[in-house]
Amino acid sequence: MSEGERLRVAVVGCGGIAKAIYLPLLDTRDAAPVTAIVDLSEEVLAATSERYPNAVAATEVADLDADTIDCALVLTPVMEGVDAHYEPVLALMEMGVPTLCEKPFSAYMERTEAMAQASADTGTPLTMSLNRRFAPVYARAREFIGDSPVTSFVAQKSGGGAIFRDAITNSVHALDALRFFCGEATDVRGWYQHEGEAGHNTAVAISFDSGATGVYLASRDAGRWIETAEFHAGRRTAMVDAPYSTTMSEGGELATYTPDLHRWQLPEPERWGFGGQLDHFFACVRGDETPHVDMDDIMASHRLAEQVRTLGET
Repeated sequence: MSEGERLRVAVVGCGGIAKAIYLPLLDTRDAAPVTAIVDLSEEVLAATSERYPNAVAATEVADLDADTIDCALVLTPVMEGVDAHYEPVLALMEMGVPTLCEKPFSAYMERTEAMAQASADTGTPLTMSLNRRFAPVYARAREFIGDSPVTSFVAQKSGGGAIFRDAITNSVHALDALRFFCGEATDVRGWYQHEGEAGHNTAVAISFDSGATGVYLASRDAGRWIETAEFHAGRRTAMVDAPYSTTMSEGGELATYTPDLHRWQLPEPERWGFGGQLDHFFACVRGDETPHVDMDDIMASHRLAEQVRTLGET
């Protein structure tokens, strides 16, 4: 497949995150037309078909013809009672269709491992949405720190309302960002407070093989969405207020980077790195790039999230 060649994209799951994030991004990428849509809801399928009248519509991945699509996005929900990435991904691996799956692979580690194994067994590329690595504010912080190893950090991802298996279904993004900056986690200690399967509050200390140590907080009792990270390295500090700004300091002087600078307004999906990640996925499918986030990364972030979650088990 040559550079710039059009990719035929199947969208599996046409609900919330598809409508808010991925479909608007796909609508701006002429080289990746939506040619197939899959959703269990006939109503959702009908509405999405109005947007993509030439796309094949199906209620099951198995109803698709693998010869008519080049890649797939799995955007189905993961919540209490619904672990809807698992079966579509296994079907797509069996069909040999390269796939980008929303986070997490699964809320359950054994299913996550089975999905990774299916990719290995069939030789079909599978990756997961870890868009913070592509978000401009995190990328700028990483660039500013450079080769200096992170020595300490404080990070938080909080909001309102308990979330099913919060450590995995919600915190995995932030925990992966810590790995992106610090390496592999070697020790996790602290508290994961939950009621049944609903995560409420997390406070953990994490050490990494790079020597970095720090604290990660996640409260579901916050009055607003908060995602921040402060990294110290080589007498430099990068403070990320995602997805809006990165404040950098060295020698007491401050500089602030905002992705919206010199633009009227950067769309939210681009600010969060979804656009960069999607373009990278398409480039990997075409063979123009190699994955920045490989299966080892995905599984390591899943395992770290699982370590945090099981701190709440007695």
